[in-house]
Amino acid sequence: MNLLSRIIGHTCLVLRHKFWVFRFACVAGIPWQGMMHDLSKFSWTEFSESVRYYNGKVSPIKICKEKNHGLSKAWIHHHGRNLHHYEAWYDDFDHGPVPRDMPYKYAVEMICDCLAAGRTYGGKDFTYASEYYGWWKRRLKGGCGMSDHMKAFMEAVLSRLARENSLDALRPGSTRKIYAETVGKNPFDY
Repeated sequence: MNLLSRIIGHTCLVLRHKFWVFRFACVAGIPWQGMMHDLSKFSWTEFSESVRYYNGKVSPIKICKEKNHGLSKAWIHHHGRNLHHYEAWYDDFDHGPVPRDMPYKYAVEMICDCLAAGRTYGGKDFTYASEYYGWWKRRLKGGCGMSDHMKAFMEAVLSRLARENSLDALRPGSTRKIYAETVGKNPFDY
């Protein structure tokens, strides 16, 4: 694949992902976050590396990590600037990384992001059940550095989406209630 094809392909992939995040974020009641989601993907650090490893089927960051012993400068740049990634909420690395709970709006954006990634890469094969049983359950089995509260929040929302095959679990009333139950905090406290 030549450079121009990779540039066009990656740009289209990012825009398709952003489209789906925005759609899910509108349902979740956070449209502005959906609009602003992942703008750092257009920074030179992220864009250049992602174009280099783009193949259209798998995340370029995943390919880069496989080829570079787990290192991706784009990923380091990305999760440090996008608070919907649980990795951005680690603290105190000198005494071992401690995962922190995410504020409600970023926890919900994280759900929208994972659904949009599934929709972007899965295309017509995407279902809420495939995202829950395929991606989420595998993620938990392989180890996931989220706080226990964030895992419980993701589990509750994604399992309900899969079970009901409806976006009702993503609506603000549902996610606020689930967040309060699983995290033990008022969604508006942050």
